[in-house]
Amino acid sequence: MKIVLAFTLVVVALFGLIAILGHMDGTLVFGEPGEDDSVVIDSGAITGEERAYLEFVVGTMQRASNDISTLGMLFSRPEFEDEAWKANTTIVLNRIERAHGAIVALEPSERLQDFQNASVRALDHSGEFARLIRAQLVQGEAELTGEAAMQLLAAAEAFGEAEYLLDVFASEHTMLD
Repeated sequence: MKIVLAFTLVVVALFGLIAILGHMDGTLVFGEPGEDDSVVIDSGAITGEERAYLEFVVGTMQRASNDISTLGMLFSRPEFEDEAWKANTTIVLNRIERAHGAIVALEPSERLQDFQNASVRALDHSGEFARLIRAQLVQGEAELTGEAAMQLLAAAEAFGEAEYLLDVFASEHTMLD
């Protein structure tokens, strides 16, 4: 399986995540509360600190997604003998690997902790995927290994979970002005 085909899964998951954050300006039409009134939902407004946190994390995830997409384009026409291609690929791999470190130490509010955990997992798997691709680059290989494919699929799954959690959070909370 070519690397390019596997990148599609992560990119699709991230587009939804980015779209959700784009609607966090208070213009969402929130759904009706559930039928089970015994469930207590924290519906307090999104604080400025939470919004800054979300913008940073989603921005980091968006950049990782763009870099994964760029990596897919680079590997769609690998030019292992071209120094510019190797340099561009190395830069993109470095950025994917560093994305995890940018958010792992963040301490979000308690109500965003599940989103944080899913985001960290997504970027952890993305970073491991990039390390595996780097190893293949050193060997001059452009085929996706089973291990790299598993990391990419795990990243896509975690990105999807983060997207879902963000969607739930955005639907339950209003934005402060």
